[in-house]
Amino acid sequence: MFFRKGKKIEELVLRHLHQVDTTLVAFHESLMAYVVEKDVEKAKELAFKTHDAEGRADDIRREVEMELLAGALLATSRRDILEIIEQVDRLANSGEATLDTLLLERIDIPKEIETYIEQIAEETGKIREEVNSALHALFRDPSSALAHTKQIEILEGNVDRLEREALKTIFKMDIELARKLQLREFIEELVEISDRAEDLSDRIDIMVAERSL
Repeated sequence: MFFRKGKKIEELVLRHLHQVDTTLVAFHESLMAYVVEKDVEKAKELAFKTHDAEGRADDIRREVEMELLAGALLATSRRDILEIIEQVDRLANSGEATLDTLLLERIDIPKEIETYIEQIAEETGKIREEVNSALHALFRDPSSALAHTKQIEILEGNVDRLEREALKTIFKMDIELARKLQLREFIEELVEISDRAEDLSDRIDIMVAERSL
């Protein structure tokens, strides 16, 4: 689809994707340790694992950028790959930022919204799997990536619905306004991963459409 001397770029992009996937798995484990298991120390350990994996993803991203600057691809394909890898990288960044907020502020999660957080995390995990499949398909059989981007949009809609329900529940609770605002900020950060995944799916759709003309 893209390439002139591009096999190395493909390998690097998929290595980066794997590292972002590792980051998001660690993010999910840390989140569940904090919210479900109430084990802050375990959550911190897994957050460290998340940060480490995100740092490794950054290293690979920079390696891709260096290869592209060296002229590995045609100009239009360089632009596409840069946009894709930046948007994939934002998924890891969003997970890392969510844990930073959760653990630095030691947010007290009310029982009333635990289920919403678990469901959002579950849908986000499904989105992560679809992103993985979409990116692999993009290099092998671009048109088949569209089934995965469509599924990302559906799952992102599920997350939006859960976000609205969680926020409605928060603002009905008999707690201080400051705590409501803190919880709202956390929920908004939590769903950022799905928002960024939808942006990525839109970009993949455009790339496939442009190359089918």
